[in-house]
Amino acid sequence: MESRLSRWCDGLLEAGWLVAILAIPIFFNIHSERVFEPDKLALLRSIALVMAAAWLVGLIDRRSWRDVARLRPSDPAAIWHRPLVLPVVALVLVYALATLFSIAPRVSWAGSYQRLQGTYTTLSYIVIFAMMAAAIRTPQQVRRVVSTAIVASIPVALYGLLQHFGHDPLPWGGNVQDRVAGNMGNAIFIAAYLIMVVPLTLARIVDAVGAILGDDQLSAADVARAAAYLFILAIQLLTIYWSGSRGPLIGLAVGLFSFTLVLLVSLRGAGGERRGRDTLFGLALLLPAVLALLLSPVVSAAAGPAVAFGFFMGVVILSVVAIFILVTLRRGWRWLWLAWIALTVFMAGWLLLFNVPADRTAGLRGAPVVGGMLDVLDEWRDLPTVGSYGRMLDPTNTTGREKSGRVRVLIWEGVIDLISPHAPLEYPDGRSDPFNWLRPLLGYGPETMYVAYNRFYPPELATVEARNASPDRSHNETFDTLVITGVLGLLAWQALYLSVILFAFRYLGVVHSRRDTAMLVGLWIGGAVLAAVVALLLAGPIYLGVAVPMGVILGVVAYLIYHAVFGRAAPGAAEVRPFAPDRLLMNALVAAVLAHYVEIHFGIAISATRLYFFAYAALMLALAGARAVRADSPAEALSVAAKSDKRRRKTATTTTTTAPATPGVWSNLLVPGLLLTLMLGILGYNFVSYALPPGKVIEGPADLTAGEIFRQSLTQNARADFIDSPFLLTLLVLAWGLGWLVFLSEMAKHGELRLPATGSATDGRQRAAAGVLALLAVAGVVVRFATPGENLTAVVGHNAALIGAAVCAAAAAFLLLDRPRARLTGALVAVALVALAWPVLIAGGAVAAAVMLLAGAAVGWLLWDGRSGDSLLPVSVVVPASLVAGLAAIFVHATRYQAMLFYQGSATAQTAAELRALEAGQVGGLLVGLYVFLFLMLAALSLALSWPGLADSRRPWSDAPRPLAFGALAVLLVAALFLGARSNVRGVQADMIYKRAKPFDDQATRAAGADPAARREVWDAAIAIYERAIDRMPQEDFYYLFLGRALLERAGLSEDANERTELLTRAETLLLRAQDIAPLNTDHTANLARLNARWVAATDDPAEQSERLDLAGGYYVDALALSPQNSVVRNELARLVLEVVGDCERALAVYDDSALIDPFYAQTHLARADAYIVCGDPLPEAGRTEHFRVAAEALDTALLLSPANIRAWIQLAEVRRQLGEYEAADAALAQARLLNDPVAIPTAELDFLAAQIAAGRGDEDEARALALQALVTAGETTAEQIEAFLAELDE
Repeated sequence: MESRLSRWCDGLLEAGWLVAILAIPIFFNIHSERVFEPDKLALLRSIALVMAAAWLVGLIDRRSWRDVARLRPSDPAAIWHRPLVLPVVALVLVYALATLFSIAPRVSWAGSYQRLQGTYTTLSYIVIFAMMAAAIRTPQQVRRVVSTAIVASIPVALYGLLQHFGHDPLPWGGNVQDRVAGNMGNAIFIAAYLIMVVPLTLARIVDAVGAILGDDQLSAADVARAAAYLFILAIQLLTIYWSGSRGPLIGLAVGLFSFTLVLLVSLRGAGGERRGRDTLFGLALLLPAVLALLLSPVVSAAAGPAVAFGFFMGVVILSVVAIFILVTLRRGWRWLWLAWIALTVFMAGWLLLFNVPADRTAGLRGAPVVGGMLDVLDEWRDLPTVGSYGRMLDPTNTTGREKSGRVRVLIWEGVIDLISPHAPLEYPDGRSDPFNWLRPLLGYGPETMYVAYNRFYPPELATVEARNASPDRSHNETFDTLVITGVLGLLAWQALYLSVILFAFRYLGVVHSRRDTAMLVGLWIGGAVLAAVVALLLAGPIYLGVAVPMGVILGVVAYLIYHAVFGRAAPGAAEVRPFAPDRLLMNALVAAVLAHYVEIHFGIAISATRLYFFAYAALMLALAGARAVRADSPAEALSVAAKSDKRRRKTATTTTTTAPATPGVWSNLLVPGLLLTLMLGILGYNFVSYALPPGKVIEGPADLTAGEIFRQSLTQNARADFIDSPFLLTLLVLAWGLGWLVFLSEMAKHGELRLPATGSATDGRQRAAAGVLALLAVAGVVVRFATPGENLTAVVGHNAALIGAAVCAAAAAFLLLDRPRARLTGALVAVALVALAWPVLIAGGAVAAAVMLLAGAAVGWLLWDGRSGDSLLPVSVVVPASLVAGLAAIFVHATRYQAMLFYQGSATAQTAAELRALEAGQVGGLLVGLYVFLFLMLAALSLALSWPGLADSRRPWSDAPRPLAFGALAVLLVAALFLGARSNVRGVQADMIYKRAKPFDDQATRAAGADPAARREVWDAAIAIYERAIDRMPQEDFYYLFLGRALLERAGLSEDANERTELLTRAETLLLRAQDIAPLNTDHTANLARLNARWVAATDDPAEQSERLDLAGGYYVDALALSPQNSVVRNELARLVLEVVGDCERALAVYDDSALIDPFYAQTHLARADAYIVCGDPLPEAGRTEHFRVAAEALDTALLLSPANIRAWIQLAEVRRQLGEYEAADAALAQARLLNDPVAIPTAELDFLAAQIAAGRGDEDEARALALQALVTAGETTAEQIEAFLAELDE
């Protein structure tokens, strides 16, 4: 018998993975600069550390070192023989070696500033995978994981809908209404996450609907499950669609193809013998979609292309729905699989044709039927959103949504150069990469692409992305893996994906022989090789990253079709139950993995998707382990098997001799209650903020209460003039309610919660309860129709009152008619009334909340009976308590937020800058509060999960000696929390502090013409806050960049030479430190060059000027060695040489190189033109003319790249005038006039230039007229020039 300590450790492990699965998708941190991914991963890594500590404590308590012999490979029971272990171990080894030999080992281990996806993070995923694979033992644990994953998607999807309809209260920088980003901060990321949950939701729907149709008596739990999951699926799919992300949708299509085909093929086996006409039936279901496409030109001509597209897609969707309806009606099982394949192939062909450019089909335009269909496809390409799916193969588009395709292609060009053989990377100190020969095998190290890529940056990339912002991802998993972990990493990941899919297919019977295994593996590898060869021959190596995975997927699809057409059950195989929950779940898991595999080759694996991939792999092992146990000992199996087609499925309870004890109702309810409380608390942290309303004056803490912050955050939209907006509060309540519906319906379905249908209360009390509910229904109707809706909150409240009235009326009718489960329905309505009264109170409905509380309490009391204490009492307590506790957690966070706004510490600030730094330092306390809350919930969850074992007095407290066991518990948990604080929390806190400096930085930068003293004060505040950020995270070179720049700007404002020198010296020290931390980061070396260039102007000492000039030039050369394509740095060097050194020949040579290396940068050509004009002006006529002609050509090139540059047109007109090319000068000036806004450039300047051009070509009258016209509006300086010009004309 296991000890209580071991049971608690198991509970803590399960609590850890449940919290991770719930928290990582929904958490973000508006108080940090990075907001999303690094903050999520810091939390994930902290949870993984605690889980690892709990596992080690359990290992010590069980004295598992006695089983070390089982690690020998020769032992058949050794861990090495278990599925997926070897690929995971290979992955760990590759990451360890890649980190060891990395070009930036610290970054490879800890992760980069922008992503934090280093080896530390990868090991955290694997720790969670290993813990889940080892500790999941019961069907209840499996269901909890799946339910938690689905529940986590609810607030994410709802927030996406909130953004789409323009009700997001947070002021994001980008447009999140056209393409929603939700809790992920990126439209692709939110879709990538949701496509991994959709298959699980769909599997639950199939299970619930199958149970409804298969049971003799309708189960309320199944009805509730089906309704909840259908709604959740709808919001998931809507959010995916409104994300506008094509890669995730393609991945979802692949996953759903696999899910549906495997399900339909298993149904075929249960549908009897095949018949000859089955093929005709299967193909007949394709006809509506084909006819719809052929009729689309007619519909388009009559109603427009948008209606035609809707008609076509509507017919396709109806065909898919028809397949599922036939499945549920048990019709056509023998041939539906063929219909699904035909429909999928048809849609794949349509999508391919949709992406064929119009010029490639010009020869078919005159053909009947086909020509009209091609024309309508052209029309669909011009539709918003829809059209982007018809331009996915166009790599040249640099505008709109298709711009991302061009970005990827350009990044891949650099990646090909990066992973190809080349000279070693050079460090600024002269060292070269000693392991360059290893790079093809092990890559450059995790998270190092952003520095390794600099030398291979394609200049054209800067025309579609931020200039010289080195990509840290290639948006393709194959290329990313080759860059960071080399060929060995690619093989390890591919082996892991193949192993996971092969494992699932074996479980499902899709692969059931060595021949099948060989065929799947062969198609996987062969598809990859064939696609790679085709890509090389037709498009070149830049498409290898897409070709290889697409070849893999085509191989998997080919195998699935082969299985559908030729597959047969293995001889002696057990009867397949198509709707068995374990089969549906395994099918959904592999579908999600396939969708993820496709998506990451068009995007990036993020924290949520990587976590879910490893969690799903662990669930697969749990399901398979259960089947193996069930074969030997059915009584001890993890029963996730099917229930009967006619009656409810019966489940067993345990898998092994150490399976957890069966929990009670309170424990069963406390787990989802704590999870939903945690969900609300995290969502509150996400959204609690405060904006100062008009007319509000805050001078101290007494002027702002936590209640004001709480109500503004949940019930107002500060972005929309502080209007009442109940949508965020509605999101919280709806997510909480749907979450409970998922958990309670699953518990009721599987017998974990049994609610009494009847009781012993008198009919009089039942009628009284019905009367209370009827009165409440009448009150709801009166509120809806008899009271005015003054604002959005009132309108939403009125509609909610009407819905509530309908529910109360239905419950009252059930009670009066004494329908089955009427008393249970009334009791549940009472619980809902008590719970929902609290958000109504928050929204300002104090009277309504009081009525709801009193009515709910009255109905509950009237319907109470002795049997309710076993089940209804826990529900009545835990469900409302979870909402109240979640809202209370949000209020506590609002209290901490209010305290953070005002410095209340004991330290004394000597200056305003120090006070700002002290205030900024407080922001980290918000994160500490969240972590304390989360880990308290984690501890409470561990107790709830392990309580049956802890309460068993027969169990010893520990198996190992108590000092050893509990000493290990104390030491390891404290160590885990300490490491989490140092390696995760402090990094996020530093970023939160850094964000507090940005407003001061921006203010000082924008106020270039303001009072120098005021600007100095603002820069001092920014400097003080940056320094506090560095104190928290001294190894993060990113913060040194901004502190060094702030010191440099502050030095430029200093009027004291000694202070200026001191500031410059501090800046130099910091930038050298940053360069030492990340020597391959070009920014640090370039900033050192800028610092020394600025220093030249700041000192009067000729010797120091010479020294600093040499240093600046040397740093610029070093920076260009790191990033030879960096036009900005090269142009700065040219300007330094021209303006400070005065070397025209060298400066012009540098500008010429810059224009040759990066011909896409307009500023280079403009600066080059200026340089040729400056250097040519003092030369003799021939040399001057030659220089001016080069300047004119440079200006022509610049204007091709930036045709709206008015000053460039004016400069070109002047240069052409001086060259005597008056017609070209007039043309350039005419273009300037066309573009000019008189506010930007006075019309007098253009008229004066026109006068000079006219004079040059000999038209003195026009010149005089234009000059006089200019003189009317000219400024003083221009007027003097005009008068001199007129005088010259008169002479």
